[in-house]
Amino acid sequence: MKQVAKRISVFVLAIAVCMTLFSVPAQAREIIVTQGNFEITLYQDEESYGSAIITKYTGNESTVVLPSTVTYKNNKIPILGVKEEVFQNKQSIKKVVIPDGYQFIGEFAFKGCNNLTEMVIGNTLMSMGHAFVGCPNLKTYRIANSATNDVYFVNSGMGTMELAQTTDDPRVDIQGVEAHVVRGSIADQQIQMINESSKRLGGYQIKLIYEADPTGDHGKKDDPEPKNPYDKGASYSRADKAITKYSSEKDVPGSFYGLLQLKQKKVKKNAIKVAWKKVPGAVKYAFYATNCGKKNKYVKHGITTGTSRNYKKICGKKLKKGKYYKFIVIAIDKNNKVVSTSKTVHVATKGGKVTNDKRVKTKVKKNKKTIKVKKTFKIKAKEVKPKKGKVKRHRPIKYESLNPKVASVNGKGVVKGASKGKTYVFAYAQNGVAAKVKVTVK
Repeated sequence: MKQVAKRISVFVLAIAVCMTLFSVPAQAREIIVTQGNFEITLYQDEESYGSAIITKYTGNESTVVLPSTVTYKNNKIPILGVKEEVFQNKQSIKKVVIPDGYQFIGEFAFKGCNNLTEMVIGNTLMSMGHAFVGCPNLKTYRIANSATNDVYFVNSGMGTMELAQTTDDPRVDIQGVEAHVVRGSIADQQIQMINESSKRLGGYQIKLIYEADPTGDHGKKDDPEPKNPYDKGASYSRADKAITKYSSEKDVPGSFYGLLQLKQKKVKKNAIKVAWKKVPGAVKYAFYATNCGKKNKYVKHGITTGTSRNYKKICGKKLKKGKYYKFIVIAIDKNNKVVSTSKTVHVATKGGKVTNDKRVKTKVKKNKKTIKVKKTFKIKAKEVKPKKGKVKRHRPIKYESLNPKVASVNGKGVVKGASKGKTYVFAYAQNGVAAKVKVTVK
């Protein structure tokens, strides 16, 4: 009974945390979008669509694959979860696939789905409550590498241990459940703990089946994790931890200008808008900012599927006129891996003595150049600033080749042909504005 009581308190705490994490802002505007058989509600705050959840289902498929995103006004917005009772008593459902990106499934969402036999769970799910109570045939679970913070099996159709009054309560009996997991994963460890508890409490036992990729979402075995947390293929969680400890005015190691091309877009006395390019393979972008200064650490200000961010507050404080701030963006793929990390961009608000560069110009004719393999030429680039105000230089113009295998460039703008082909070389200022030189190597 003490063990049961302990689980009750843990469960109640988990629900409280879930409600805190996924509560909708009081001033958010609701927008309902229909996508296939799903009705999805978007919650719009002052600057973006902060969240989207599934609120209705009208289909009769035997296999229900929850959508990862919803498209609205040409923007793809990630779906975070499912509202309570959405799929309740849907007898057609036999299998449910919860993809990466989902963080919660609401109370009793699949209650009474008597024919449901299999559930596939992605990497990011944090809580399910009693979503699968009353699903007597749900006995096969396929769980991704890093899921989860919740114990699914005692919250499933076999009953909920948290509601049991005694150790021999039939609602605790979940014999015959199969959990397909990666050996050593979080889910594996949690199920081991459940099975260990069963020796003391009795009434349930989960069969572990180890698979390299039980969800089938990730295809071939992942490449080894890069040492540099900002490099392509590194887990976003590592990059996030690293960047929030980073305070230097220099670019983070492994950052790249050519993909994201992060730059100043629009500046006011009390607001700065930055923008970036869509990156192939990226499904979302995490954005960071702080005050300029060597001791100021970056703060995460959110994640979006869009390609711009308008800052009115940074680090919780309103922007001040005539002050410099610095920004970084990370592109992330569907598996929560880094695709690219931007260069640091320094931008000043209006209304003070300082200003920002308007553009970058070069002396390369029409910004095009043809050279031979192993031959060189120099890009002479210069920032162009407004007539009024002074630009406080955090760093000089920098150069970068989009494809060094075709043509490389050094810190002084000297370009060298490496192999036949075409590429671009960027000369970019501290606020991200750039000149792009097309280089053809013959």
